[in-house]
Amino acid sequence: MEKKRLYVQVLLPLKLSRELSYSVPEEYQEQIVVGSWVKVKLVGKSRYAIVTAISHQPPADLATARIRAVDSIPDMAPVTLAQLNFWNALADYYMCSLGEVFKAAYSTAFLKQIEVRSRKSEKEYREPDFGAIPTLSPAQQEACNTIRLHFAEGHRVLLRGVTGSGKTEIYFHLMRDALEKGGSVLFLVPEIAISRQLTSRLEKVFGSALLPYHSKQTAPTKKRIYQCLVAAERPCVVLGTRSALLLPLPNLSLIVVDEEHDSSYKQSDPAPRYNGRDAALMLASQTGANLVMGSATPSLESLYNVSVGKLAQVDLLEKYHQTEDAEVEIVDMVAARRLRNVRGPFSIRLLNEISRVVESGGQVMVFRSRRAYAPYAQCAECGEVVKCPSCDVSLSYHKFDNMLKCHYCSYQIPFDLKCPKCDSFSIVDRGAGTEKVEELLREYFPEYVIERFDSDTIVSKREEQRILKEFAEGKIDILVGTQMITKGFDFDRLSLVAVIGCDSLFSVQDFRADERALQLLWQLRGRAGRREDGARMIIQTEQKEHPVLKALTGEGDSSDLSAALTERKRFRYPPFVRLMVITLRDKNEKRMWSCAHALADAIRGIGIRDFNGPIVPPIAKIGDHFQVQFRLNLGRNNALSSIKKALYSETELLNRKYNGMTAINIDVDPY
Repeated sequence: MEKKRLYVQVLLPLKLSRELSYSVPEEYQEQIVVGSWVKVKLVGKSRYAIVTAISHQPPADLATARIRAVDSIPDMAPVTLAQLNFWNALADYYMCSLGEVFKAAYSTAFLKQIEVRSRKSEKEYREPDFGAIPTLSPAQQEACNTIRLHFAEGHRVLLRGVTGSGKTEIYFHLMRDALEKGGSVLFLVPEIAISRQLTSRLEKVFGSALLPYHSKQTAPTKKRIYQCLVAAERPCVVLGTRSALLLPLPNLSLIVVDEEHDSSYKQSDPAPRYNGRDAALMLASQTGANLVMGSATPSLESLYNVSVGKLAQVDLLEKYHQTEDAEVEIVDMVAARRLRNVRGPFSIRLLNEISRVVESGGQVMVFRSRRAYAPYAQCAECGEVVKCPSCDVSLSYHKFDNMLKCHYCSYQIPFDLKCPKCDSFSIVDRGAGTEKVEELLREYFPEYVIERFDSDTIVSKREEQRILKEFAEGKIDILVGTQMITKGFDFDRLSLVAVIGCDSLFSVQDFRADERALQLLWQLRGRAGRREDGARMIIQTEQKEHPVLKALTGEGDSSDLSAALTERKRFRYPPFVRLMVITLRDKNEKRMWSCAHALADAIRGIGIRDFNGPIVPPIAKIGDHFQVQFRLNLGRNNALSSIKKALYSETELLNRKYNGMTAINIDVDPY
């Protein structure tokens, strides 16, 4: 008897408006299920796809003769239904196509590995042999027990613990609870560097149950992790950055989001432009998993979720080693320059303190928010600032290779150039980035070991691990770095944290600038004095009365930003409204503005009144592409979902009208 024809809808890792339909050859019909990987042809090119629906009826809008057949089914375990459901939820909320979520989950390099036989034996995924978990202090035990009670009542938890309080040890106990009950754990961290540092600690406790996962891993490694997860033969701990959320996670019992306030959880480009913290809440709701978020400086979004009952707050306000917080000293650079108590970008006060600390055997961490040797270069004759010809930004000077470089595109040019305005050879560097700070410190303290930790020097995993290991072992006396050095590292002998050019943190044109600045400074403060008292933090500033610095040095709990919620509510900022930014980019400025005006009409037609745009952003051009933006304030109500769907439909219509030449990027919750 002839079998009925079988048809499937498949998802491709492309930005398409819908899934595509294919017929299933008879020899594959017994194998195919929703979630199966298949190989299909699209426009003459073979591609891997995922089956999302199966039917015995062909699509009503296609003639049977026009439906191509599936080429083959690779030997690859299907993705899970829970995973597909989560992808759909992400695509709906963050207003992108399902194919873009698929592409974010599985890169082109991963897809090329699908039919490549793994070289490593599956024996590496042996049964886990759990090690000893650190004993909790009374304060930690109380917090841990309180979290367990909240879990039992179905609550998700915000663990607000001061730096050095031992939040990680509490996570370990909660993770063991989940594993002993047969559930798996997803442990999220904001940066790969933190993931690597945590790996050794987690391996000692959870052994081979640990599966580290991040974007820098090779495609074969990612494939092995995928195969291990979909097999679901035993509970495991997935340690990863935000992309780990997109993996298949069978029997998920617990999600840990460490340093939940960190902006690195937010994906900017490409789509889906999701926030790992918020997506973790979404995943917990879908799967029923317990969730704990931890931070010394909780985000205002999480504090808001506490106030409306979406999260239960548990406080851990006692340091594990009972040490005092590092004493904060503010150095007024305006007064220091007036009195000539400066040397380059340093105050004499700071240099004296650095000298005292290193001479006594302590270590120093120097933070500067800008990498390179100098943030910009300028003509000493006419004052012209050297800019990138493709972007609306100044070029940064990198002395190591004597180049002026754009940090937004790949453009670079030798430093020894004529002024583009007056043709004089009088270009000089201005300001101080981490490279100059390192050079000057080597000049001032030649007998000590000084290293730099930023994206220019950390070009490999090996180099990153070397610097962190040597600083932890006391082989490096002074470490200079950008935001990368603020991320959860624990150094026993760190006695002094110095902040150079603090004012750049306050000058960002963003309603979150003060919140982010306070969080960063508080995290930096927490790096010092984790084992011994007497640590110090020196901040150089030209705004000694700035509210952020007042909060940092004031009495009481300066990490508590909950008072700022009142101000956000008054001025209709998130989390009291949903903010959306739509950016249009095009090499043709005239076409971009035409599309922008059409989009403005569409926004009004949907009924959205509270929006600004089209407006030119602070950086008007990047990589030869002009750009304009819309900022939409949307209410937190039941109509939000339908408004987003209508808006997404309008942007898709404009994409087709302008043949995709004007890129329209939607960023939901751009914070």
